[in-house]
Amino acid sequence: MKPRLLIANDDGIDSPFLPPFAKAIAAYADISIVVPAREQSWIGRAYSRHSELRVEEREFHGFECRTVSGTPADCVNIALSHLCKSPPDAVISGLNIGQNIAFPLLWSSGTFAAAVEAAGWGFPAFAFSMRLEKKYYEECRVKHSPPPPALLASLETAGAHAAEFVARALKGGMLGCGDVANVNYPIGFGDGAAFERCVPARAKLASLYVKNSEGNFNFAYNIGETSSPDGTLTDLECLDKGAACYSIINIGC
Repeated sequence: MKPRLLIANDDGIDSPFLPPFAKAIAAYADISIVVPAREQSWIGRAYSRHSELRVEEREFHGFECRTVSGTPADCVNIALSHLCKSPPDAVISGLNIGQNIAFPLLWSSGTFAAAVEAAGWGFPAFAFSMRLEKKYYEECRVKHSPPPPALLASLETAGAHAAEFVARALKGGMLGCGDVANVNYPIGFGDGAAFERCVPARAKLASLYVKNSEGNFNFAYNIGETSSPDGTLTDLECLDKGAACYSIINIGC
């Protein structure tokens, strides 16, 4: 019997990464998809305390799919408490458009937050992200353009790798109570790329905003100065050398 997996994300239903990722996971598992109705990046584990949320069924490549007019954490919470006909064997968040690495910036990620929400319920939880060249990042995230062939090949390879990793993790009991597996793929990920265990880099926060010509401020990603907490290989170091990586992060149980 195939495992049952719940897929969430923070890039929303229009993410061009969602179709190839869902198709790859579906080759291994029975999936249901519950994702935000619009992009909810950089929102962390916020709940929509002051909003009434709408759940809508969506046609999505033949998969069971719903959108929620809220955050990634809302999606997982509502799915686990109201939408799933039976408890999933695990919850997968992703595949995110862009990397999700380094503390404390990682806590701002909606992708990671969706997995944290699942881990808080006691489910095995996985967050998957991919570093991109800037030209692809803008096309895919902002314009929702279909991935060009080279990027699509990397997405399909990452999806197949993610499915295998989840299968191995579930079979081997890799994740304990409250654990999140945070996985990142490098630019141009392909078959044969290294896959290494790591720890999240520690980033000394710096300015995340630039002043524009009107005197207002726009967000500008800046990871700041980074280090390893104890000399262990970090997620940033892995991606910089072209290796995929995973870290096991316990949020408490």
